[in-house]
Amino acid sequence: MKKLWLRKMAFIALISPVSGVVFADTYNLQMTGTILSRSCEVESSSQKQTVDIGQFAVTDFTSTGSASPAKSLEIKLKGCGTAATGTSLSFSGTRDAANPALLALTDTGDAGGMASGIGVEILNANQQPLELNSPTPATYPLEPGDNVLSFYLRYKSTQPVVTAGNATAVMYFDLQYQ
Repeated sequence: MKKLWLRKMAFIALISPVSGVVFADTYNLQMTGTILSRSCEVESSSQKQTVDIGQFAVTDFTSTGSASPAKSLEIKLKGCGTAATGTSLSFSGTRDAANPALLALTDTGDAGGMASGIGVEILNANQQPLELNSPTPATYPLEPGDNVLSFYLRYKSTQPVVTAGNATAVMYFDLQYQ
């Protein structure tokens, strides 16, 4: 009787682990991701800037299209890897109603009111106008390490008469590395 009982126990022990596997469900789990080479970091001083274009008299803008002298705007990139050979840029913001190529002024609620008849023009390093809300036509080459992208801003009249007031605008930039 003992032999029969031991055989039954051995048989049950052999079947038990197998039966768990036979009735188990199998699932497929797939992981995806991307490993990128190091691009660049935008230096903190370039992430949120205030560029003082200057103070100008309304009489400096004698007709539609009159412009102030340009003021430098630099975007500093640091730690660019060897794989980041270039970048394209896009500047975005609210377009001026009279001249959509210009950045509209933003009402800051100052007691002095907002200027009118004027917008902000964005220029490349050669002081040629750049289109707002569109990628730049050129790719700016990048060297490994730190880089500085140079641009200019200036006021440009959109009406024959400019009125005095606050002339603040808000602009954003996006970088696409290559």
